Amino acid sequence: MENSIPKLEELQSKFDQFLALAEETVDTQPWLVVILMHEYFRNIFPADPYLPFDASLSHGQRAFSVLGKNIDFLRQSRFLGSYFDKTSKVGQITAEHLLSYGSKTKGETQQVYDRLWKRFDVSNYLKEAKEIIVTRFQRSGLDFRNITGRALDLGCGSGRFTIALSLLTSATKVYGVDLDEESIARGNEIAKRAEISNIEFQKADVLNIPFQDDFFDFVFCNGVLHHTEDMEKGIREMYRVLKPGMSAYLYLYGDGGLYWYSREKMSLLMKKIPQEYTMAILDIIGMPPNRFIFTDNWYVPKERHTTKDYLERYLKEVGFVHVRKFIGGRATDLDGAVASGSKEAEMMWGDGEHRYIMEKPKNQ
Repeated sequence: MENSIPKLEELQSKFDQFLALAEETVDTQPWLVVILMHEYFRNIFPADPYLPFDASLSHGQRAFSVLGKNIDFLRQSRFLGSYFDKTSKVGQITAEHLLSYGSKTKGETQQVYDRLWKRFDVSNYLKEAKEIIVTRFQRSGLDFRNITGRALDLGCGSGRFTIALSLLTSATKVYGVDLDEESIARGNEIAKRAEISNIEFQKADVLNIPFQDDFFDFVFCNGVLHHTEDMEKGIREMYRVLKPGMSAYLYLYGDGGLYWYSREKMSLLMKKIPQEYTMAILDIIGMPPNRFIFTDNWYVPKERHTTKDYLERYLKEVGFVHVRKFIGGRATDLDGAVASGSKEAEMMWGDGEHRYIMEKPKNQ
């Protein structure tokens, strides 16, 4: 397979083999499953800003090679002793912990992200989030300096993009809404320390936004609605609170290809390992705390994947006009890799990711 590009079916079959062996290993060597799953996951991105890829391999070849090595590693690891042996007292307690992690109390989306936001330092809020927006939007045609009036960060978490919007736009006030009180408190703390006065955080459901119709001059929703029970209702709420003639930004997960196939399946396995344990193992191997894409996917209780055709059709049905998909400017963005025209793009990333700018028509 080193000299040829594998087909999607071959990659999926290889991934399923890896997943089956990881399933057999997770109760006795959970640390090993975390390390190998991390290695596979990072290798199915278009790029890795921390650990460069082997340039001699194509994306498909690299994924196939890593899967083969991970499978060999799991098979050879069976000689290792484990303190997680289910017959021991420690093993029984650990096994119960692993199995209980899927409960609604521990699996709520807000708690998953709260564990991640706590690891961010001030620079993640005041510098990095702003740089991410600037880089990602540089080819979009949207000039944040032209955004005035009231802006909304829908599903703001701990407010890193709320703060970035306050620094990048000319908005008189930027509102951040989220269900998690601890995350909002963190956002308030950072904004206060940075002496940012035009931000207001509120605890609120993104599917029932507590603002009147036509209230906001700009609505920003980044990676939130695909984690809710009703993505469509969230889109309708965005439309409702947006002023006529104003713009909104929406980011949602795509569908298709090896990447999204893998994300859906690997998260089922990884939920058998406590999130705190996984984060500790990733700390041990030196992963930067702001690189949370792995524990994001592995532990959210709901993650919906959507095709480009369906999303564009629905946005127009809701009433949005000038619906425009744009390509992110970061090397790790799947949409950029898909747009590159690579013959492997559809196989690896399907529809990629969905980043849209759209408007509410002036005449209702």
